[in-house]
Amino acid sequence: MQTNSSGSSSVTNLLDVLPDGAIWLLPATAEAERLPVFDVAFANKQVRHFIAETVSVDAATEPTAGKTELVADWLTNHTKQIQQTYLSGEPMSYALFDSTKQQWLSVHLSRYQEGLLVLIRNATNVKITPGSPNVTDDLADITERKLQEVLDFSQTGFFVFTPVYNDEGEHVDFRFATINRMVASLIGQTPDVLTGAIASDWFISYHETGLFHYYKHTFDTGKTQRFDIHYNVDGLDRWFDVQCSKYKESVLVTFTDFTLLKQAQQALEQQVIENQQQAALLNSILDSSDSGIIAFASIREPSRNNEIVDFTFVVANKACVGLLHKTMDEMIGKTLLTIFPGNVETGLFDLYKHTAETGEPGRTEVYYNHDGLDFWLAISTHQLGDGFVVTFTDISAHKQANQAAEKYAEELVTAFDTSQTGMFLFLPVYNEQGELTDFRFKVANRQLGSYVGQEPARLAGELGSKWFPDYLTNGLFDSYRKAYITGRTQRFNFHYDGSGIDAWLDIMASKLGDQVLVTFTDFTHLKQLQEQLENSVADLRRTNANLEQFAYVASHDLQEPLRKIQSFGNVLKETYSESLGLQGADLIARMQQSSERMSTLIHDLLAYSRLTTKRDGKQPVDLQTLLNQVLDDLIVPLTESGAEVEVGPLPIVSGHQMQLQQLLQNLLTNAIKFRRDGVKPVVRISVKKVPATALPDSARPVRLANMYVCLRVQDNGIGFEEKYAERIFQVFQRLHGRSQYAGTGIGLAIVQKVVENHGGTVIASSQPGEGATFSVYLPA
Repeated sequence: MQTNSSGSSSVTNLLDVLPDGAIWLLPATAEAERLPVFDVAFANKQVRHFIAETVSVDAATEPTAGKTELVADWLTNHTKQIQQTYLSGEPMSYALFDSTKQQWLSVHLSRYQEGLLVLIRNATNVKITPGSPNVTDDLADITERKLQEVLDFSQTGFFVFTPVYNDEGEHVDFRFATINRMVASLIGQTPDVLTGAIASDWFISYHETGLFHYYKHTFDTGKTQRFDIHYNVDGLDRWFDVQCSKYKESVLVTFTDFTLLKQAQQALEQQVIENQQQAALLNSILDSSDSGIIAFASIREPSRNNEIVDFTFVVANKACVGLLHKTMDEMIGKTLLTIFPGNVETGLFDLYKHTAETGEPGRTEVYYNHDGLDFWLAISTHQLGDGFVVTFTDISAHKQANQAAEKYAEELVTAFDTSQTGMFLFLPVYNEQGELTDFRFKVANRQLGSYVGQEPARLAGELGSKWFPDYLTNGLFDSYRKAYITGRTQRFNFHYDGSGIDAWLDIMASKLGDQVLVTFTDFTHLKQLQEQLENSVADLRRTNANLEQFAYVASHDLQEPLRKIQSFGNVLKETYSESLGLQGADLIARMQQSSERMSTLIHDLLAYSRLTTKRDGKQPVDLQTLLNQVLDDLIVPLTESGAEVEVGPLPIVSGHQMQLQQLLQNLLTNAIKFRRDGVKPVVRISVKKVPATALPDSARPVRLANMYVCLRVQDNGIGFEEKYAERIFQVFQRLHGRSQYAGTGIGLAIVQKVVENHGGTVIASSQPGEGATFSVYLPA
């Protein structure tokens, strides 16, 4: 203990006149996690009779500082009793035997004001009056006759042990020679009962605790021992401060029960452990956080009314290192504005000052683009002493996502309002009987509003029947109600004709939570075009019917006069040839040739018209079989021309057999017809599959496909100039006169029409005198 010369004069004056030794102690520490430590505030003059005399004769004349040091040393042996009295508030009295001076001291401890008062009295001669016949007796006699009364009032345990030996002379136990009431009360007895009793008869397990060996050691060696022991046997659970000294042929034992003090100490130690664990847990939690957490202490300027001018970094968690790109050494103990001056410009410094000054928590989001940092932060502040704690999180990704979401929402609203598709959300409306009777607009876009000449916001919250009264009776409400009740999406075409609206709508109604989402497309214009198209189709059908009728007439009625002309011409040539002469015969021949050309032309026109009107009936067609039939039909011109036809493997394709036969026949006829003089006609026919990406640039198929069948017919005839490559496919277009090459000019037009009917395209390529190649591309 350290001395403290300060004290109240009234207290010291009172203590100085007491006949007993008096010491006034004041607590030197009040820390919650430590047992109190005391300083000597005052020791009166009488203390020298009890303290100084036990040390040296000269100590009584030492100055006050030296005296208080001696007092502090003496009190060291009474620390447990002092602390227990201070903590419990209960007074404590006990006797103390000074074996050196052979005197008994009575010590009394009690709380006084904010400190502790220690009173010491010499109890050696208590109850011995002058003139007593035993005045000159030694201490043993005094103890036996008079000291018991003093000891019984002490709160310290006292007893005197005498040795007990067995038959072999071995020291095996002790016997109580003297015992005070405090010791006897431990086992619920009185001193009279225990005096003379063997210790182990009452304290059965004291051998096991080691106490017997302590006492025996003192008895055998004469060495005084002082020790603490936890006596938790024989139904007791107490902590004792024990001192044993040899006195003549006995052992004098004194002990103080400091259980309360020990429990307080253990509680404090446990509190320290728990606080340490809590601190470690808190640090672990802080360091495991992804958010930065910093505690700051205020820096105030006295000349400016203690205004906060900066803050000092006190503690920071690990996340701050990564977020702020600073080490702990670069932050702890440094000032905020020295490291991050951008806090002023961003307004954060004012927020921190406000929290530190007022205690009001703060919260904000800020874009921090200073001091080498560039991020969005979510910041919260809380007062801590004369400072604050700030928690901050990098929300850059979240902020960017929010900004993107806001932009997306704006775009979505724009798309919603500018969409040509009408959209709205309906909320159900019930009557008092709980029946669904109407719907209410929650939100609608401009397309819907345009039907009633209103802005979308004007419709929100209004009943559907207010703006579209006919929908309750024209079947629309029933469709929406069905979608809401069943949860099944309803899609249908609807002609809305009422309330000044005449529109054809493609409507889809879907349940969405407790709402109905309705989208619709106005296809009124399309419906009108459809009706026009249907009318056109009807007209076309009538035209086709007329054309078919014409073809029938041409095939039968027109052919009949031509046959008669040819027949009558033959009769004239055979019967009247001599009368006609050469000139007449020539005229008849010309007449018959013209009628024959006319017949061929009518036949070809009829074939062409049939290609135009008949496009159905596709089926698998074996091109090899079909080509063999064509070659059989052309056996006469093939033989006359001596033509050679080279044919590669031909596949099965999907198409019209009759039309494909016409295609092959016209291409082969063309190759044989336009041959060079003196050159044997050679025709090569081949087929291969071609991907769409490999089609020639000039190819324009009617129907797109991934793959095409390329049928190629190549001859070595007279050829033609490339500039006529498209003209030759037109009806009645000829590159040569009838006198050179017979024909009607319809053959290649039939080829092109057949190809178009099959969704393909045909390309002709040639050079004069080098033959021609016709490439037909049909979707595979």
